[in-house]
Amino acid sequence: MSAGLAPPTAFDVGCVAYTVSNRSLYELGGHRSKSAWLAMVWLVRRAGHIVDQLDPPAAAPVRAWMSDGCEHARALLRLGQQETYAYTICDGDVRYVLAVAPVVLVRHDADQEATCAAA
Repeated sequence: MSAGLAPPTAFDVGCVAYTVSNRSLYELGGHRSKSAWLAMVWLVRRAGHIVDQLDPPAAAPVRAWMSDGCEHARALLRLGQQETYAYTICDGDVRYVLAVAPVVLVRHDADQEATCAAA
């Protein structure tokens, strides 16, 4: 971890959709969570809303992902390492991207402020 960075204290979660031919993004919701685990809960719930609208061939891999504890553990590990996690759902020409990104805050203390003021 770099000096001056605190561990993530929040996680931004979001969902967007786009068509391969158009590339215009459509926001389908977002949330700020206090923990990586709660962020993953939001992602799985949002995937559940999407999967209900998919054709069966596109829905099967999403349902598998929703119940894949190993994949969720891998996602939590990535988030703990301050890396973004994303899952893409493909349904024909439409793509849904569910993502979680850690919010890393810069620590602000008197020593750092004095160093910046002296520069």
